[in-house]
Amino acid sequence: MNSRKPSRAKTASRRQVLGSRGMGRLLRASVAAALDFSGQSPGYYLIVGRPAMACQFQVFLRPDDRAFVPAVHEALNEVDRLEQQMTVYREDSELSLLNRTAHLAPVTVEKRLYRLLDLARQIGCETRGAFDITAGPLIRCWGFYERKGRVPSPEELEAARRATGWDKVVFDDSAPSVFFRKKGVELNLGSIGKGYALDRAAELLRKAGLMNFMIHAGHSSIFASGNSNSGPGWEISIRDPHRPGRSLGSLRLIDQGMSTSGSGQQFFIVNGRRFGHVLDPRNGEPCLSTASCSTIATAAARADALSTAFFVMDPEEVESYCDAHPEVGSIVVTGREDAVRQEPLAWGVSLKRPEVWT
Repeated sequence: MNSRKPSRAKTASRRQVLGSRGMGRLLRASVAAALDFSGQSPGYYLIVGRPAMACQFQVFLRPDDRAFVPAVHEALNEVDRLEQQMTVYREDSELSLLNRTAHLAPVTVEKRLYRLLDLARQIGCETRGAFDITAGPLIRCWGFYERKGRVPSPEELEAARRATGWDKVVFDDSAPSVFFRKKGVELNLGSIGKGYALDRAAELLRKAGLMNFMIHAGHSSIFASGNSNSGPGWEISIRDPHRPGRSLGSLRLIDQGMSTSGSGQQFFIVNGRRFGHVLDPRNGEPCLSTASCSTIATAAARADALSTAFFVMDPEEVESYCDAHPEVGSIVVTGREDAVRQEPLAWGVSLKRPEVWT
């Protein structure tokens, strides 16, 4: 493969890392799912937000719930704490320490973080390796850690693949602890961490007594609880990845998480070939067949992980998964050149289409 300097690079992405706050403005342009309240009854929302995990976290409240604003700030404080725990961009984070030392001896992991890692492993097994948080070496060799997209040599790619895979990680539920079977293995939670943070924030808000709210991370990961101004649930519009400013349609979320993966804004080009940032961990290559994938589930963390997995899976595999898990639904838009004339593929969701489909 040619390793010339790419002619264009837009490589930072919500799917790579839980990055520093300074990256927030760059990444906000990469969202693929947009909030759209145009179909709801007149009214307004209180919006409380702050930058975290390389994007903007925002909580939407109904006006009658303004007394819960202090609770919202506490929930966002929890997001900050989770970023410190999970980021790979801070040497003192728990995840960075794990990545540096787990090949030497088992490393004890905070219980809730351990459950998140175990959930990631479970989803990895369910998707037959299409979701894999051990893909850090692959992300690194393609230049996405440094936000400088590059095509690795075959030797570099093979070395990264040898350090990737769930078989390299040993879980001990009794400790709980994690051990790496070889040096060079590293975990990256960029494909599940934001959803997890939304779930944790939503948990705190509900414990405080707030039942009706919507919280998102850079618009691409969402958790919707209870009712909006217009009644049950929150109406969410999905952007068309092939036609800027257009919507594929909308759906209503009620006590559900939703996540969208896409590479429309994050890619680089070498010798006329476009390389998106979403990598298939099964072969180490960028996925070229999908433009965007939106997934709903009962929790934002699961939706986050599955949107990444479904992005690189064949449509038949996605359909099979949704059939086996009725609480999960997905909308996939192909990356084919004629995709602008193709309706999206949908399983387990009811997509309200625009009045005019062109």
